[in-house]
Amino acid sequence: MDISHVSTKLGPSGFTLSPEEASGLEVAMIQRQMEEKMSSPLSFWGKLMGDEQDYLVAFALVPAFGFPTKKFYFCTTSNFTLKQMPELSEEYVGKAAAVTGRFKGDPSFPLEEPPEETPDDEEGATESFREIHRLSYTVGLIDHDVSIVPVGSFIADAAKQIIKNKSFEGLSYGAAGALRSFVHFRKAESPIAVASVEKPGLSRPGDIFDSITDDKPAGAWSVNYSSSNTSSYLRSMYWPGYFFFQTVGKPEYGGVYFGNGIPNKDLAFGL
Repeated sequence: MDISHVSTKLGPSGFTLSPEEASGLEVAMIQRQMEEKMSSPLSFWGKLMGDEQDYLVAFALVPAFGFPTKKFYFCTTSNFTLKQMPELSEEYVGKAAAVTGRFKGDPSFPLEEPPEETPDDEEGATESFREIHRLSYTVGLIDHDVSIVPVGSFIADAAKQIIKNKSFEGLSYGAAGALRSFVHFRKAESPIAVASVEKPGLSRPGDIFDSITDDKPAGAWSVNYSSSNTSSYLRSMYWPGYFFFQTVGKPEYGGVYFGNGIPNKDLAFGL
């Protein structure tokens, strides 16, 4: 979500950022963009709550062959200095997947006993598994499941690069309230979407992404209109706290997550 939409579009979600958080994060995003000479601005991803303090997360969309990649950055609500999230080894992915419960809110908080140092160890050669590694894993997991865009907002060009569709004018009133009008913004995984991306020639925008209508269990998403019928809102039932808006008839949309990083694994039993 564009940081400018936080104060104007999040009302129906029940979430918001405090004035201090919004201004501090906006300055941090601009500073990070200038330091790394980014070609496009950072976007606000969400707020992940901890017991002692919260994490604010932003990301940059980086052009890459086939599908663009996301670089995630974080800061805490007590220090608005954005840092890039670490890449995780397979070992750390496994460790992060096994951790349950709420976040503490301290990126340096150890989640295991630090490895014993030996006299032969070089300085800085050892590293313990910390909350920042779990944060990186959790944000990636949530983003994979709930990062969505309207059909037609991104297209595959002749070279099969996924790019933003500058001609996208938004969804009609009827389409904005239909789950089939929204797709996962990630590299194609379903056989139909993969085949569409790989086949020669141009592909229809709705065929190159995974549709959210295929998400399991059924009922993983809810969609409704605003009271003025000028926007539609989607919510994830599996990741409580994810909220997406689409303004009817305009190329204006965005999603954001406000939650504790814990999925609703009992969803299938409650439907």
